[in-house]
Amino acid sequence: MKSIQSVAIIGAGALGILFGEALKTYLKENLFYLADGSRYEKLLGGHFLINDVPENFVVKNSQDLTEFPDLVIVAVKNHHLEQILGLLKRCIRKDTIVLSVLNGIESEQFLEANFPHAHILYSIAIGMDAVRVSNQLTYSSRGKLMLGSKDNDKKNEQLNAVESLLDSCHIHYEIPEDIHRSIWWKWMINIGVNQVSAVSGANYKGFQTNRNVQLLMEAAMEETITVAHACGVDLRREDIQNWYPILNGLGPEGKSSMLQDMEACRKTEAPWFSGKLISLAEKHGINVPVNETLYRIILSKESFF
Repeated sequence: MKSIQSVAIIGAGALGILFGEALKTYLKENLFYLADGSRYEKLLGGHFLINDVPENFVVKNSQDLTEFPDLVIVAVKNHHLEQILGLLKRCIRKDTIVLSVLNGIESEQFLEANFPHAHILYSIAIGMDAVRVSNQLTYSSRGKLMLGSKDNDKKNEQLNAVESLLDSCHIHYEIPEDIHRSIWWKWMINIGVNQVSAVSGANYKGFQTNRNVQLLMEAAMEETITVAHACGVDLRREDIQNWYPILNGLGPEGKSSMLQDMEACRKTEAPWFSGKLISLAEKHGINVPVNETLYRIILSKESFF
């Protein structure tokens, strides 16, 4: 397979900008953000301040696209995925590689159902502590990508092409033995960290130092492990402990994406975290009281936005 020469990022939140900065070092103007309508107007100009350094990105209107990207990175929130379906249809072709960095366990299946002709890779982003406020992004840790093919074939041509690109851009990544287990592991972290941060207001320092915050996080994660076992996914208690070294490497003043959403009075991804977990738990006759409580608190807070 030929090398990846162009990349479109859909979504200019903290994660989308973080990847854009790294990819631009190698791709230059062949790295661009793709949007339409009011979102395009808002992004037009592509001016950002990243760790106090000005950065300009190419922004293209999907309606005017004439050359199609080799790789599309989907970096929106779960509740925006349906909204960008038309945009995705305008930029994804038969041989396009698509990489979703969305939280949760459902985005790849959504993309496969709508784009059966494309090459959908599975991935998670872990260990980033980026915070975006307006057009300013700050971070101390880029973290890494974990990615793989649906069948965990490490010789998959599209996967290898993405690996080569990441190497050229000095983006840290890992190809796990089972990307599906890794996705559930990251989902467990989101369920514990993002939601507890949303109800408590804790930044990463809170999770690093406050035992009450940690115990609540662990309780939500333990319920996720129980549901995972019922779904045939091999999450383990030690997966929680293995999270702590990563957590302790994050910038103390960093915040989860859900806490950032909560502070900005934006809709959160709680339905794709505890909401989805509660649904799966009900199917298997499992009680998840911690997640039910977190979910109700978050939705209650959202109702006052």
